[in-house]
Amino acid sequence: MKLLEPMSLGLLRLRNRIVMPPMATLYGAADGTVSEMLYEYYLRRARGGVGMVIVENTAPTAGTVNYPNTLEIHDPVSEPGLARLAAGIKSAGAAAAIQLFHPGRQMHPKYTGNTPVAPSAIPCPVMRAVPRPLDIDDIRQLVEDFVQGAVRARAVGFDAVEIHAAHGYLVGQFLSPLANQRSDAYGGNTERRARFAVEIGRAIRERLGDDFPLLLRFSADEKTAGGLTLAESRRLIPFFVKAGYSALHVSAGCYPSMAWVVQPYLQTPGCLADLAATVRNESHLPVIAVGRINEPAIAEAILREGSADLVSMGRALIADPDLPRKALAGQENGIRPCLACNVCIQAVGHGPTRCAVNAEMGRETEQRPATAAPVRMLVVGGGPAGMEAAQAAAQKGHRVTLVERTGELGGQLGLAAGFTSKPEFGRLLNYYRNALARFAVDVILNTDADARFLEDFSADRLIIATGAVPRPLAGIATAANVRIFQALEILERRTALCGDVVVVGGGLLGMDTAEFLSAGADQVTVLEAGRRVGRSLEWNVRGMRLKALNSYGVRTVEQAALVRLERGRAVYCDQAGVEHTQAADAVVLALGLVPHNPFGDTAAGLASGITLIGDCAQPAGITAAISQGRLAGSV
Repeated sequence: MKLLEPMSLGLLRLRNRIVMPPMATLYGAADGTVSEMLYEYYLRRARGGVGMVIVENTAPTAGTVNYPNTLEIHDPVSEPGLARLAAGIKSAGAAAAIQLFHPGRQMHPKYTGNTPVAPSAIPCPVMRAVPRPLDIDDIRQLVEDFVQGAVRARAVGFDAVEIHAAHGYLVGQFLSPLANQRSDAYGGNTERRARFAVEIGRAIRERLGDDFPLLLRFSADEKTAGGLTLAESRRLIPFFVKAGYSALHVSAGCYPSMAWVVQPYLQTPGCLADLAATVRNESHLPVIAVGRINEPAIAEAILREGSADLVSMGRALIADPDLPRKALAGQENGIRPCLACNVCIQAVGHGPTRCAVNAEMGRETEQRPATAAPVRMLVVGGGPAGMEAAQAAAQKGHRVTLVERTGELGGQLGLAAGFTSKPEFGRLLNYYRNALARFAVDVILNTDADARFLEDFSADRLIIATGAVPRPLAGIATAANVRIFQALEILERRTALCGDVVVVGGGLLGMDTAEFLSAGADQVTVLEAGRRVGRSLEWNVRGMRLKALNSYGVRTVEQAALVRLERGRAVYCDQAGVEHTQAADAVVLALGLVPHNPFGDTAAGLASGITLIGDCAQPAGITAAISQGRLAGSV
């Protein structure tokens, strides 16, 4: 595979063409230094076989972090941790780079208390704080700060430095006509808007020489009205070349267009490769492509088509750090897939990053229990929690049997995999099926594991992962002739409905059900009692899902509390208590789930250890289910 071929950036030799791009984790220490958690997180990815690791956004200037626990490089106190991090990455065979950034007007004052600055006093449409415009002295000092950051990075052992000029941060703000409306030497035409990035590049080159790799990450298309376009970016490339940059890392978007920065599963895999291809045609510089490159086949195609020289596989390496090693071994079926669900960025600003499918992300420092003598383990329930537990236990060497009531593994993951808009969920289900076979888990389908079954099986350890059942409708007056269905049953049986359909509940289950029913119903209306439909989803995923539902003709009504169901209509009241009616030939309930443990207390005494995981313990979604499954099976 071309993906696995070595490549050089100047004198820096990479063992393959896979790049781990910088992604904020909030794993750093409170003082901006490298924590043990951050060190082990990066070391784990380097050990997985990636060609180059670019350490996440690091502040070269005091007071310019946009979140707590962001790395800083402007103070000598950071040097020991950064030196250890660079050495650790390189000891695992990967090249070690680090990204220098300044948030500019996209700073988060509510988290840091700092004052945003920008080329012009124009607020970010998302952050809304009015920034202080930088004067010439400020700009000169910032250039020197970036230079000092690069000098310190090389001194502590990093092989390369990347300047963050993408996603609407400060250097990118100077490039963008949307954020930069200066009339001096740093604003106006293309060349003047490029001057800040050019001066940073030239000054680093003057200090560090021509051999040190210097990367520039920029948004070739900001994907927002008035922002930087691809046509304008093509005119920027010659200035980047003259500035001395070694490679261009081609991304897209800014805060108003975040769905292009961290692309949800509704975006096409490899969706930014065309931008990389255009940039690559404009100069001799190596180009790094990014944008939902989530499996080796997609990365290989981008390289074979000549769209890029290297590929960034960010969330894919969060989901499975061993992706490069598995690709090298021809074990693509064993790669744990990224869902592009954006759980990983959902916590940013609130706590450390996590991953929906990889429960070990951020837990690399935790001590694993020693493998005990193999025991006979029974897992009841073949949803994501049960499958993860069975896989984890088999990896530890236990003799594992998984029993599933239905004829298919998957549970609610299987329902999600049935949507054409969610192909990654199908890949995750296939991953689990392959893993259970690879680790010799005995899978028994179409079997209802009752108390007698448990007694006859005589397991040493029992893991119950029997999921949840729909929450019933309570306290609502209902006419006798109203057709009422449960959303979970609709999706399980693929039951189409016609006429006017009202879905009560606008969570993920309600949204999925409305999408499915929209193909056959005349009108689907979702009633959500809370303030937001899809409130549990990451906001970019939520926005794209709502846009998709609207395109299917689905109507959503928020702050709509169901009052009663009458023949042919649903009656609800709005926030002010005013009643409204909605035509309803059928009503589908998506009111959430309640735990389902069919054994109750009868399982006690049938195994030396009993653990409840997933929705049967407490419905909390796939992230919690997989995390609990991994923990339960790893003992």
